[in-house]
Amino acid sequence: MGRVRGTEEDRQHMSFGGVSGMGTDVRVKRATTLLQRSWPGATVLRPADIGLGSGQSAAADFVAIIEALSDAGFLAYEALVLNADGPMVVDAALTARGRAALDAGAELPH
Repeated sequence: MGRVRGTEEDRQHMSFGGVSGMGTDVRVKRATTLLQRSWPGATVLRPADIGLGSGQSAAADFVAIIEALSDAGFLAYEALVLNADGPMVVDAALTARGRAALDAGAELPH
């Protein structure tokens, strides 16, 4: 296996620490737990699934979490759907990088 290359800042950005700088560590953990349980299949994620309520603020937080996980390389999905019922991520699955980070015991910041 190859080593992750780049600066320490790059590695931090790709870690769960880089994902939950938003103060969403519990919600990120819920999302990754749900994704882990559905592996090797995919699932649909909605704000309520990770402990967010309804409304514009919850929708924005949900999209930010999905974006952060995806940008870090931990999440793959078929579609992000934004409709009157709220956002949802269709066919969401942990990537190999996401599974490896969880298997390595990466901790979410508090």
